[in-house]
Amino acid sequence: MAYFKGKNTTQSSINNFFYRGLYRNEAFPSIFYQPGIRDFSYAEYVLYGRVDTILNTVYPDESKMKPIISEENTETTHRAFGFVVDAFQSVKNAMESAKVNSIIPSDDPIFSRFNIKKSYQSPINLYNEYIDNLMNRFVFDHLVGKDLKKEVIKFEHFVNHFISFLKSTLNHIPFTFTSFQRSTTSNIFTSGVALDIGGLEFGVDADIEEMVLNSPCFPYYTKVCLANGFLISQLSPTLMVADILSPALLPFAEQNNVFNTIDLFATQYNYAYRVDYDFLQNKLIDGYNLLAATFPFEKISNYKCSRKISSTIKDRTPVTPFDVQHNIPMSYWLLTYAKIRNIEEQYNLDKDIMKMLLNKLKTTKYLDKTKAMWYINTTFQRTYKTKYGGINYIIHKDQQKQKNEPSIEAVKIMPPSESGGGSSGGSSGGY
Repeated sequence: MAYFKGKNTTQSSINNFFYRGLYRNEAFPSIFYQPGIRDFSYAEYVLYGRVDTILNTVYPDESKMKPIISEENTETTHRAFGFVVDAFQSVKNAMESAKVNSIIPSDDPIFSRFNIKKSYQSPINLYNEYIDNLMNRFVFDHLVGKDLKKEVIKFEHFVNHFISFLKSTLNHIPFTFTSFQRSTTSNIFTSGVALDIGGLEFGVDADIEEMVLNSPCFPYYTKVCLANGFLISQLSPTLMVADILSPALLPFAEQNNVFNTIDLFATQYNYAYRVDYDFLQNKLIDGYNLLAATFPFEKISNYKCSRKISSTIKDRTPVTPFDVQHNIPMSYWLLTYAKIRNIEEQYNLDKDIMKMLLNKLKTTKYLDKTKAMWYINTTFQRTYKTKYGGINYIIHKDQQKQKNEPSIEAVKIMPPSESGGGSSGGSSGGY
């Protein structure tokens, strides 16, 4: 009978809390002394491979990826960064050799076959699917369902109501690509450094115990992964994640012209904020056009003393990117972006700093959106190292308890200078 019984369908929150705690505490005894095991649900490790060393949101440059052909299904092509593929092939070769030399059994359903079940997922594809669903919810459940569509005739009305919708929602709703990529709506497979060889349902502890932890192959697998620069997920041990630029991974990275973390994020990744502006426009245009196509006009009734005295028909005219870019100034979009980012960050930015940011966006005549987007992103990025739940937050909280110092929440994060430079100190993003 399985010792670990946690699963996603556990009904009782008390039971779920108990079984999750049991697995975390006993599946890998003394996890902090096992360098190859990592809890990717802890602090900034949640964002591993999706943020750089100073917590800027990133996504892979797909031109730097290599395919991995599955032996079980030749129609499925898995992908990862070149250095990750090379390191994986080394692990696979070692496991095959161990099987041939009877170091591990030849009939293990996972480790004897050692084929990838899940690999890179395009974050942009996932984002597009997510935003399509979000806009459907906003248009049909919110505007139509709450009888608000009569207030939304023009495109600008749509944008204002959408911002109000984001403000009114209790749960965090990412809208910008930056926020999506660093949220739980995305996942570690959008990083380009994660591969899964098990295909097991996440969170079903009994299956993990039976097929992975109790497998006679598992100890050898952990050693081979560590020797080739892979971390193993504590909660899903068949998930292999490249230990970015660790000594064991470095030879594979150097073969792909990656010599340090600066090279890695400069050549293998793109910054998410650089595509936010265009995505913001296009997704709001698509949302408004969905409303306009479904409800091309609105009958507005006028009443006096509870009596209907007249009515007018107002048309909703679909808009194009050309219309938006030539009729709405850049400052409007920059201000809209900054407001939405502040909502997404759950108002973590100091109010005075937010006012300074908005004022600068109003008064500065930017000739190009690139510099303005960098400024906005860096303003919010500087708050990340003190946000609730991060490693630095936890460290400072412990220090505060010991020294009775002022709370970290009282620290005011100043906006960046446009002369350049990033945030100093703070978290390394888990690398």
